[in-house]
Amino acid sequence: MEIRAARESELKQVVELNCIAFNPNQHERYWQYVRGDSSYRLSQTRVVVVNDRVVSTLRVWERRIRIGTSLVTMGGIGGVCTHEKYRGVGYASALMRQTIDYLKKAGCDLGVLFTIIPEGFYRRLGWTSLPLHGFQIKCHPKNFAVSQSALQVRAFNLETDLDAVASIHDLSNAQQSGTLSRTRAYWDMEPSRIRGILPTVVVCRNGDLCGYLNYRIDGKYGEVFEVGYRPDIPEVLNTLVFHLLQACETEQVEEINGIFSPKHPFVVQLISSCNGEGTNFTDNTMMLSAVRLPTLLRRLVVGWESVIAAAEQSFPSLAVKFPVVNGQQAVLRYDGNTTIQIVEDASDVDQLDMSEEDFWKLLFGEIGWKEIKSDVSVSADVDAFLDVLFPKRDVLFWYPDRY
Repeated sequence: MEIRAARESELKQVVELNCIAFNPNQHERYWQYVRGDSSYRLSQTRVVVVNDRVVSTLRVWERRIRIGTSLVTMGGIGGVCTHEKYRGVGYASALMRQTIDYLKKAGCDLGVLFTIIPEGFYRRLGWTSLPLHGFQIKCHPKNFAVSQSALQVRAFNLETDLDAVASIHDLSNAQQSGTLSRTRAYWDMEPSRIRGILPTVVVCRNGDLCGYLNYRIDGKYGEVFEVGYRPDIPEVLNTLVFHLLQACETEQVEEINGIFSPKHPFVVQLISSCNGEGTNFTDNTMMLSAVRLPTLLRRLVVGWESVIAAAEQSFPSLAVKFPVVNGQQAVLRYDGNTTIQIVEDASDVDQLDMSEEDFWKLLFGEIGWKEIKSDVSVSADVDAFLDVLFPKRDVLFWYPDRY
């Protein structure tokens, strides 16, 4: 058994294995994941080879993701599969473990995957779920309020609109924990297009694009994949909501859903406008693994220092030991004068006794320190410090960015 990067001559086997495991009619799709991605390198396709045959494989997508307002380098793992004749002997598990070593060498701080199988397989390998929230809204035709707006909605035009859409996406998500940073090349990559990254409609004011909506209607269901808008033109939301509801009425849609926060302004406006019954749900398919925990936390230091500097209170020097995550330890030291350092160990410091799941929720903002402080014993100074450092945020990973 060999576990390594794929060779050019083995890519045909990799594509065939993906077709066997996931969809027999998607040869072109899986080839485009390789040929149509300008960021692709052979080392990103990891394989288990037995007797010159690729029996297990996965793909690494190297991207940057926001934790709070800071960007960290992540390795997205997708397409994990093993040939049916070779399952049950540990090839996929061995491949996943070796891939963490690859991510370290590639300079990734965080591993991220979206599982389509029960979470237990990845949990046994040290991965932890980060819950994402979604909504389902029952549509009641003709119950929504009519919107009056000077804004115009039209179909997205690839030739004229893409630059403005990419710019609005960046503006909308600069402070949004959990989102990917999309380079301009990312928008043009064939894998992104295959996954439906392009908007359905855009909103314009006096000819200038100021928002977009990515949605699909399939039978009785409408699904919202992404919304972006200029924050200085809030009426864009009303216009997009009204457009969506008109489209759903025309197609006799009974339910609208999406996997992003029910507290998102678009969803709040949607529920209010259609007078529908909203139901929230949780999606646990996003899973995380710390590749290099101390380095990951150091990426967040500048943002943390800005938060502490802007706080209306001062703090003495202190140190906090984070829980052990994926076998790694890290300690946050604050000097009492806006400077934070991350070191790998320290004694006689406050220990945050929490689960790995709560650690990730706290880091991204799915929960704030206020929500877990009663379960963790720390000094009063540390308690006040962490209260400022870890506010609750909405965490969002737009569906077209999944791999």
